[in-house]
Amino acid sequence: MIIRYNDYENIIPEIELEKILSSDKIELVLEPKNKKCLFLLGIMFAAGKPITILNEETLNLNETTKSFSIMPYVWSKIADDNFPSKDFSNVKTEMDKRIENIKRLGVTLAPIENNPIENKIFLICPVRNASLETIRWIEDFVFDKESHNIIIHAPHLHTVQTDMFGGYTICLQNEKALASSSEIDLYYDQSSTGSVFDLGAAYYFKKPLILLNKEEIEFVENDFIDNIINNWPYKKQTKSLILKK
Repeated sequence: MIIRYNDYENIIPEIELEKILSSDKIELVLEPKNKKCLFLLGIMFAAGKPITILNEETLNLNETTKSFSIMPYVWSKIADDNFPSKDFSNVKTEMDKRIENIKRLGVTLAPIENNPIENKIFLICPVRNASLETIRWIEDFVFDKESHNIIIHAPHLHTVQTDMFGGYTICLQNEKALASSSEIDLYYDQSSTGSVFDLGAAYYFKKPLILLNKEEIEFVENDFIDNIINNWPYKKQTKSLILKK
């Protein structure tokens, strides 16, 4: 079954999750700054679903840094049995050449296995645009967890941030670490697009979520991600060790 996302107005997470899980392929209009789109992309990525980008011609494929335009493009070409074509006529950019090379090495698309390790936490937090104060808080938090013999994966400390594939390998490393965690802790920055993508993956894996900085957030009633966090359906029975700011 092929499902299509032309717009993201009427998105109900639990319904979309079931649709995505039952699909064989997904066609979508990519909106890299749309929170609903990014959240669904996190689900699709963790589920290993092949995607086709319907508005590919509008993307800036000359970007070289991490981008939610480039990363899904790489993902779509890895999943595309017709890329590269026999005559290589659809290999047009430097990124296309890189993708063609890794496909020759046998890189393919697959679901990420959900194998949680007891006492392991994945920390969802801002990376690229985090303030020095936020970075210090996060590093203190990580140190506190580790001092209590808790395994913790913090992306800015434990995920390699250089990426020749526009963020694809960063996302893959993050979501594998997320899948192997028994708890997700969130330092919420409402401007962080990467956090929205990670939340989609956490939702797919049905991970318990603990919001670390709730007292600092002014939640917006009609904000999609604010509502996702406030109504997170997957609970944890035991309390997390939270470092007070």
